[in-house]
Amino acid sequence: MLKDYPIRFDGENIFTPTSWEEESVVVESVNETEAGTDQIIVTRYDKLSVSASFQCSSTWAGKFKTYSKQDSITVSLYDIETHAYKNRSMRLRSFKAVPAQNSERNRGTDGLWTVSFTLEEF
Repeated sequence: MLKDYPIRFDGENIFTPTSWEEESVVVESVNETEAGTDQIIVTRYDKLSVSASFQCSSTWAGKFKTYSKQDSITVSLYDIETHAYKNRSMRLRSFKAVPAQNSERNRGTDGLWTVSFTLEEF
């Protein structure tokens, strides 16, 4: 079951995101030969890019901000092909944090936040 494979950033379990969209791309060069056909050189298959969004406390918003300042993080994800965890070296980019209206009144936190970012695999 997917619930048995929580997303992990550097070994830390991350709670379920509001949205999570994965896109795998093929890195390739396409050149046209003298005969007019395509010559394709594939550099890499399955380069992952993820768009993510979370609704979280100020504590978690701070953790995500800290991850965004690191050169790379290890992201452990459920792999639909192998039905097991797959570790990927990724960078967290395009970090955005928006405070929820009137959430400053919540006790035990410095507001609630909507955090979004992209993860890009090396």
